Amino acid sequence: MSALRRFSGLLLAATLPLGALAALPEEQITPSIHPELKAHTAHFNQKLYRVADNVWSAVGWQLGNVVAIDAPEGLIIVDTGESVSESRKIMAELRKVSEKPVKAVVYTHFHPDHINGVQAFVSPEQVASGEVQIYAHETLLANVVAQGAQVGPILGVRSAYSFGSFLPAADNQDMNAGIGPLAKAEPSTFIAPTITFKERLDTRVAGLPVQFLHAPSEAPDEIVLYLPDNQVLISAEVDQGPTLPNIHTLRGTKFRDPVQWVASLDLLRSLKAEHMVPLHGRPISGAEQVEEVLRMTRDGIAYIHDQTVRWMNKGLTPDELVEKVKLPPHLAGYTPYLREYYGTVKHSVRQIYNGYLGWFQGDPVDLDPIPPKDKAQRLIALMGGREKVLLAAGEAYLKGDYQWAAELSGYAIRVDNEDALARDIKARSLRKLGYASMNINWRNWYLSSAMELEGKFDGDDVREQAQVLRGVFLSPQMVKNFTPQAFLGNWVTRIDPEKAGDVQMTLGFEFPDVGEQWALEVRRGVAQLHRGIPEGTPLRLTMNKSFMDTLLTGEGGLVKGALLGDVKVDGSLLDIKTFLGCFDFAEEPFGLTVR
Repeated sequence: MSALRRFSGLLLAATLPLGALAALPEEQITPSIHPELKAHTAHFNQKLYRVADNVWSAVGWQLGNVVAIDAPEGLIIVDTGESVSESRKIMAELRKVSEKPVKAVVYTHFHPDHINGVQAFVSPEQVASGEVQIYAHETLLANVVAQGAQVGPILGVRSAYSFGSFLPAADNQDMNAGIGPLAKAEPSTFIAPTITFKERLDTRVAGLPVQFLHAPSEAPDEIVLYLPDNQVLISAEVDQGPTLPNIHTLRGTKFRDPVQWVASLDLLRSLKAEHMVPLHGRPISGAEQVEEVLRMTRDGIAYIHDQTVRWMNKGLTPDELVEKVKLPPHLAGYTPYLREYYGTVKHSVRQIYNGYLGWFQGDPVDLDPIPPKDKAQRLIALMGGREKVLLAAGEAYLKGDYQWAAELSGYAIRVDNEDALARDIKARSLRKLGYASMNINWRNWYLSSAMELEGKFDGDDVREQAQVLRGVFLSPQMVKNFTPQAFLGNWVTRIDPEKAGDVQMTLGFEFPDVGEQWALEVRRGVAQLHRGIPEGTPLRLTMNKSFMDTLLTGEGGLVKGALLGDVKVDGSLLDIKTFLGCFDFAEEPFGLTVR
């Protein structure tokens, strides 16, 4: 141990018994970046790549690439980026190589970095008139609605941590987002698709033969395009670009089936393309190189899945599996396509276990565990009290054992989330872990949580940033695509049983402009949505869908609408007030680290 560490350990031991006055030695933790992650940024240098004469890929302007195909009758734009402002710059670059009008847009899947910038290329009027067609999988619109509605509040919060939305410029210097440049959070300009398909569509788009293939992988509605005339494969995120694929995303997602992902990669291999244009990272040319990247990516995912299942069947739990399942050198070293810049083996393994077996690992002690705060209090008492726990945490920190320091100090925070010393130890530990991480998602989460512990943002700040990100997932343009069923279906998960425990009422909703009727029934703390309004229902609200849209965007309100005549009310206003009071639409401020 160095003289400095010995001195620091003595200082810590001397000050800790002073309780609130205790402190780690003064230290300046300079922002840094893992050298390999820094070098990885070069993969996303701005460049308009020309592929096979009539295909261009705009790399480096934003998180997702924009691909343009020069067809006989006009341009086909494949994916539109997450930012209108950046996509307009891309359109300006495309105008240097083609003056043809945009005739079609393709959404390869529903994620914001692939659909949000559409109005940089076409207008809603062009789409409405039929001048421009928008192609997508048949489930894309439903996925767009689902991601912004039911779990929108928590997804916005988790996305803020995962994307590093709170991080200062110093922490983002020389950074990338693992699959592209740092994302630009702007409200979506989404326009709904006009032509959809299920499994395959062979057609001509703007006079060019195009094969559309459903290839579920990173997203359930993922589609790829194959251009038979010049053997170009636009691979979407079936090939996720220069990184280990993100089999699970930390911000939260439904199960991504690695078996299906492998099958989709094999589908792409069967095309034997001469060129592959992913929607993250640079294009790849040469049939042998395309095959190699697809095969190695496929084998990387398959290895993680197969070995996780193998050891699951021998009784290993997730915490044991992540130490057992590791890519062999020929896969782990396949740079950049299987390096852990965006996905990691460890969080992929945990998702696979949970996808097959769920949260329960077999030890019945986990069936009804002691609540976290109570458990922390008991453990601290068992270890000799707060001072001894934090002394051990501080010593672990000074030895460079940052994970253990963070875990130990976390017990004290569970008991008292205002414990300054515990927060300091954990914050510093997370910073050290973050700056050492090659994985962008882990890095962002470590550093964001450190900022929360340092008091550099609070629950209100989190809520504000989450609302910004919700505009990315749920913009006014997206809201227009909500059906009354989707709108009212979201109410079901907002029922407050404390307020609705004794309530048994039904409220009818009529939308005359779209010819739909729905009824929402409250039955003692449970809500159920019914198609149609049962005969004799005394309580009814009648409104056009256009007014419903203003409720979703926050521009309107039911009371205000009733006063202005936008909402017709049938039945007792007092009863309707009681009914509406059964639901909880408040968004409370909260952080994810200080609990």
